Amino acid sequence: IATASFDTTIGIWDAKTGKEVTPWLTGHVDSVISVSFSPNGTQIISGSHDGTIRVWDAKMCEEAIESLPGHTDQVDCVAFSPDGTHILSCSWDATVRVWNVRTGEEVTKLIMGPDIGCSGIAFSPDRTRIASRFADNTIRIWDVKSGEKVIELTGHTNNLASVAFSSDGTHIVSGSDDNTIRLWDTTKGDEAFKPLRGHASSVNSVSFSPDESVIASGSTDHTVRVWDANIGGDAIKVLKGHTNAVLTVAFSPDGGQIISGSRDCTIRIWDTRTGEDVIEPLTGHTDTFWFVIFLPDGTSIASASYDATIRIWNARSGEQILKPLTGHGGAIKSIAFSPCGSYIASGSEDSTVRIFD
Repeated sequence: IATASFDTTIGIWDAKTGKEVTPWLTGHVDSVISVSFSPNGTQIISGSHDGTIRVWDAKMCEEAIESLPGHTDQVDCVAFSPDGTHILSCSWDATVRVWNVRTGEEVTKLIMGPDIGCSGIAFSPDRTRIASRFADNTIRIWDVKSGEKVIELTGHTNNLASVAFSSDGTHIVSGSDDNTIRLWDTTKGDEAFKPLRGHASSVNSVSFSPDESVIASGSTDHTVRVWDANIGGDAIKVLKGHTNAVLTVAFSPDGGQIISGSRDCTIRIWDTRTGEDVIEPLTGHTDTFWFVIFLPDGTSIASASYDATIRIWNARSGEQILKPLTGHGGAIKSIAFSPCGSYIASGSEDSTVRIFD
């Protein structure tokens, strides 16, 4: 698992043993906000509030190339293209940039306009387009090769908190502080149906099921809701149990379960079909969650928190498999699994990156 932290470090951990794989990856001089493994697991990228992107050799635990300068404000999100040849970054300097992984050269710079910060990005599955969410409540889709804007999706009336592509790239789901979820047709730029309404407060996280038949959403209203992705309408299920804002939701690899992490410091595992708790809530963290994700094989769950720890849980029993993964000196802002599921990388407010085996 890879994690990012406010302590400016990045960490990589072994997802099975909980051992730290290497010394911390240091070099950033401000909080590390985003980390990601390359598709083949050999490299890690990190984005920081210091305005730089760094590319690390996951095995040697050193920088693979010089840091990628260019952004003039904090870098909030970094991602590899599906084939691992390019890096995508977005910044509050109102640009999205595409970089060549091998040379570190900037391939494309997409300029948004003055005072329009970018807070999230994603490649389409075929790597031909980029979706980005902005401070003006819009989603913009760009052609990677030409750098031209293809479509601008408008409709949300408040901050966009979460955006996700469907696996075939034809749809995007978005959640907003305007309390709605919207499903967009990326080929036409239209909404697939009327906005999904029902949450009484901000929608903080949205996720497609693996077969894309349903959408899960987590909200500040303490609920998780499940929606039909084909016809829209009212929520199919309303999952109640959290006592504070739900900040993150994700499906298990087979789509049979939904996990949610909340400001109440608990994780819940829900049966997608029935909407019932599968097991008792998972407790142990002492502060708000940033991430809760399934390991690739679906047997375990990793969580990262403001309490500066990562915890690994058995998805069936709810027991902690390992002692908490500690070492960061600040809140963990991002975690990522290697493709094989053996390593965890973390980035922190302490400005470091850590790798755990």
